[in-house]
Amino acid sequence: MNKLEWKNYKQYNLKHIWRTSNECWISELFDFPLIKFLKKIKSGQKIFYNFLKLRYLIKRKPIIPVCQYAVTTRCTLNCKNCNSFIPYFTTQTHAKPISFEQFKKNLDKMLEAVDYINIFGFVGGEPLLVNDLYKMVEYALSKRQIHYVFMCTNCTILPSDELLKVMKNKKFAVQLSDYRQVKNIKNNVTVKYNTIKKLLVDNKIKISYIQEKLDANNWQTMPQLFKDVQDSEKLKKIYSRCFGLYCNIICEGIFSQCVCSMYMHRNLELTEGIKDELINLREEISSKDLTEKFIKFYSKQYSEFCHYCHFDSIQYGLPCGEQVE
Repeated sequence: MNKLEWKNYKQYNLKHIWRTSNECWISELFDFPLIKFLKKIKSGQKIFYNFLKLRYLIKRKPIIPVCQYAVTTRCTLNCKNCNSFIPYFTTQTHAKPISFEQFKKNLDKMLEAVDYINIFGFVGGEPLLVNDLYKMVEYALSKRQIHYVFMCTNCTILPSDELLKVMKNKKFAVQLSDYRQVKNIKNNVTVKYNTIKKLLVDNKIKISYIQEKLDANNWQTMPQLFKDVQDSEKLKKIYSRCFGLYCNIICEGIFSQCVCSMYMHRNLELTEGIKDELINLREEISSKDLTEKFIKFYSKQYSEFCHYCHFDSIQYGLPCGEQVE
């Protein structure tokens, strides 16, 4: 690793652990007692960063700040401005619900190659559509290398008794999406927000319901996605403040930058150079080589997928969950 790569690695991996722990939607899920304590100390952030730097120099393995696992791209809703582009997947590009066995293989291979995963999340589509979800949650929670685990749900499916049981864990939380005001939901789907919220509270399962506290017109569009050669200096600035930094994601064994890149690599024609950024957890590769791929991934000043992503096109203040055909 040369000086520039090391500088970028510190910026986009080591220092990013602190930033993600203070990001609004993440801090709503977990307390992070160490971070909370260090924030009271004048040089707390520097102490935390130096500890991570020393840890890396000893272990020579990266820490994954936030990793989401898309267990399916199928959903019970069809929101026009879905932050995962779910309505725009095709029959051919939708990800089938993952089995527990395949999930376990992907996660085990990843954990062999990294130091630890700070925050691991189950996302979709709607994760509760997947039959083996409770097994996956239980397995992730059993791993000491995974510090915190969360799950997102749109509150249209009640969790099973098996899932409720495994969710009663101090390092687990549920992020509830509030679609109570959404109209024209089809296929006999109903929003069970209040019921699910009460069920989780009664079972002493940690929840985040930040959307409930916001105005109903708090949605935004996703960036327009089309191939372009945008100015690299502009992309560096956008990348440093983009929500894509907070949501590295795995879908069918492919680890990529964000939900936008997940959609793009499944639905758009990409150049080989951009494909090289993807990390295939199902590839026959040694743990050492996989570690190097993750270090390289976190040593970039911006993602190659950023050339397709037009951040400036985002519109704000839209109604929640407008449904499309």
